Amino acid sequence: MKNLLVIFCLFFGVTAFSQETVTLSGVVMDPETNEPVIGALVVCDSTSKAITDIEGRYSFQVAKNTTHIITMEYYGFENYRAEVAVDNTNHVHDFTLKVSGNVIDEVEIVRDVAKLRETPIAFSNITAKQIAEDLGTRDLPMILNSTPGVYATEQGGGAGDSRISIRGFDQRNVAVLVDGVPVNDMENGQVYWSNWDGLSDITRTIQVQRGLGASKLAITSVGGTMNIMTKGIDQKFGVHVKGEVNDYGLYKASFGLNTGILKGNWGIAVAGSRKWGSSYADATFDDAWSYFFKVQKKFGKHHILSFGVNGAPQSHGQRSTKLPISVVDEKLAKQTGVDYQRQIDSVAGTSNLYYTTSAIGARGNKYNPNYGYINDEIFNEKVNYFHKPQFNLSHSWNPNNKFNWTTIAYLSIGKGGGTSMKNTPARDTTTGLYNLQGIYDQNSKSFSNLYSTTEHSSSNYLRSANNDHKWVGLISSVSYKINDQISTLFGIDARYYRGSHYQTVYDLMGGDYAIDNADKNQPKGINNLSYAMKREGDKVAYHNDAIVMWGGAFGQVEYKKDKWSTFLTGSLSETGNQRIDYFKKKDLVFSDTTMRQAVGYGDTVVYKGQKYTNQSAEARTATTDRKWFLGGTIKGGVNYNINKSHNVFLNVGYLSIAPKMNTVFDNNNMPFLETKNQKVYSAELGYGYKSKKFAANLNLYYTLWRNKPPQYTPTVVTPDGTFSYNINGLDALHKGVEVDFNYKITKKINLEGVVTVADWKTISGSKVYIVDNNGVQVDSVDFSAKNVHVGDAAQLQIGGSVRYEIIKDLYVKLRYTYFGRNFANFDPLALVGPNKDRESWQMPSYGLLDFNLGYTFRVSKVYFTVNGGVMNILDKIYITDSQNGANFDANTATVFVGMGRRFNLGLKIGI
Repeated sequence: MKNLLVIFCLFFGVTAFSQETVTLSGVVMDPETNEPVIGALVVCDSTSKAITDIEGRYSFQVAKNTTHIITMEYYGFENYRAEVAVDNTNHVHDFTLKVSGNVIDEVEIVRDVAKLRETPIAFSNITAKQIAEDLGTRDLPMILNSTPGVYATEQGGGAGDSRISIRGFDQRNVAVLVDGVPVNDMENGQVYWSNWDGLSDITRTIQVQRGLGASKLAITSVGGTMNIMTKGIDQKFGVHVKGEVNDYGLYKASFGLNTGILKGNWGIAVAGSRKWGSSYADATFDDAWSYFFKVQKKFGKHHILSFGVNGAPQSHGQRSTKLPISVVDEKLAKQTGVDYQRQIDSVAGTSNLYYTTSAIGARGNKYNPNYGYINDEIFNEKVNYFHKPQFNLSHSWNPNNKFNWTTIAYLSIGKGGGTSMKNTPARDTTTGLYNLQGIYDQNSKSFSNLYSTTEHSSSNYLRSANNDHKWVGLISSVSYKINDQISTLFGIDARYYRGSHYQTVYDLMGGDYAIDNADKNQPKGINNLSYAMKREGDKVAYHNDAIVMWGGAFGQVEYKKDKWSTFLTGSLSETGNQRIDYFKKKDLVFSDTTMRQAVGYGDTVVYKGQKYTNQSAEARTATTDRKWFLGGTIKGGVNYNINKSHNVFLNVGYLSIAPKMNTVFDNNNMPFLETKNQKVYSAELGYGYKSKKFAANLNLYYTLWRNKPPQYTPTVVTPDGTFSYNINGLDALHKGVEVDFNYKITKKINLEGVVTVADWKTISGSKVYIVDNNGVQVDSVDFSAKNVHVGDAAQLQIGGSVRYEIIKDLYVKLRYTYFGRNFANFDPLALVGPNKDRESWQMPSYGLLDFNLGYTFRVSKVYFTVNGGVMNILDKIYITDSQNGANFDANTATVFVGMGRRFNLGLKIGI
């Protein structure tokens, strides 16, 4: 009886206490990224303290019908203080911090971050939390398929070989910024994701701006802008280690350390990772590292200095050859209408293919035709290796709340390349792999007595196409707030880039040397045979430099008052291009004329009675004149907040984009004929709705793109040689509708969805003229591509996910993504004669179901996060990328097929 009385009293006391208290809780948000602030200290009445969790949540138990003071201090933001009154029910007090006027880090250097219900553009934010939950061991772009208008694929399946398109524009025409610094290749606009392998570990937020975007720089953001913002210095010390693995043998280990704000107002952030093992396709290994270092110091009240470096040295095997559908999967071939057996027989009977035999048939979606065996070891002819460290030094001066001057200087040094065989090897008709052992055996026994009687000559070998570069840049901007409504920003953008392109002997495959006479200045003749004998690492085939100089200025005026916010942005830039070729004959430069590529080794030119050779003082390396192009942008928009829930916006813009280096000069050091700027006209209308539980966006856009460049530089073979040429006059029209929404059904269940319906087509044709080295027209091509759909970019996208938090910090998430109306990529110059305006082959639609789960728990001050996932649960076989064939149908198309079902598991431990 006594024990029952004690239990009754305890129960009554607890019940009485619970009836006298309520919960005061809320979520703390970052205003720039609209994501939760994690690990912040929230204080109630100067006594009770709570740390925000991964959702940015805090919670206190307080007495009913009382008033409390909530305060918070967090580095980078203004101190927060609010008086909160609670009644006799649980109370929610969410709040958004304000960026401190005295603190700015790299992500705000060029102020290209869009804000909800303020910046009149369409954008989506991918948070560090979403990356941690959904990405697994995949490449970073793959997580963006959950945003409207985005189509990302893993192409051949090699690590880092992913590619992305936004609104039908491939990544050459999507601006990618890391902490506000442009990283698209200066020569062709490409982004190679294997060079940025460690970004997933250090990313704070990815903001995907669709359309012309909010960037002030004169960058090629035709389809959109990806601004990847890395993590800064946290308020408190933190350290973690993480391990990940997937079922096909890819491993990753990573760590991160953040000192927090130390005495003297400075701090350090460090991160690194190691990834190794097998990628999905056969013989596609990965051997990668990454590192990240950032140190930041505040001087006095008004200056911030920051230095950062990140890089990802890596080497990985690739699968670069698209295949006929029947070679990959019989069921898929029959679903697409392919005559399966006929196609297999055709492939088996074609000596330059031999991917399979009529008896063996389809080889499966992991089959890689780009490798073979040497001495019983795998030998992949396609290996990419590169290291591209980037160094950033930034300074911010903020003397008051009206004026700010920020500057960033950056340096990028790239070195590496990709390998391939000099000559296409024969295939083993049974395995479908290269017969590389035969090449090795022949090289190890072959003699070329003219060159050497003791060393073996390699007639076929592995070569590497190297693309080294040095890139320096400076971005500086001054912002001034005239009054509460009007603010201005002006800045400069200067860049210098030098890319060096050459081919080297990578592996002699059993031999001792190879023979190459591509260098026209190389000594030759019977007494100079040793110069043609090339060893591993020696340059062969070609060697040239591309120089790109860029100078630009930009400015913006913003007006905000009450429910209105508007902006007008303009930029002007000039780009200079020059090409230097070390393997071509040298120029002779005189005071009154220049003789282009006049003298190689052994040549003599007589000019005004004097003899000149390639050793004369007047001789120089073959160098083009510098060609300059003027470009610019003008963009404007207006947003109107109808009330607390509804807003509408409109933006319009015009871009004049200077041609890239690869369309200015050809491989003969000759300028392309009539090189023209790209012209882009765009308009967009948007509507947004936001409430406590539901948010949605609707966007309609229209983009006209004139003088669209080809994906590659085409060539033509004439009796006078092989010539590259440019394509002008190819226009495209991209229009569509995008919808995305987020519905918090309950506190534990969250639903997200996205729908994109688009129509992306080329709408014109043109006549292309080809000229020889003397500027004489030698050929022409007349093509037409009217109403031909843009390839390799799904024009229908439907996706959704549901996340259920079973208990605190234990979640499961199911995501479905459907892509349709995806057309094969096409070569405009195939659309001639009877094929003019011929539609591309449409790939089958496909849908993928993914599952992720995770749980975070603490033991004392140490937290543990276990997460895992299953990608493509239903093991769907589907086509992601395709190239049109001769008949513009499934029978002649070649494809990349997506990855099947795969698993990943990770464990993170930190304090």
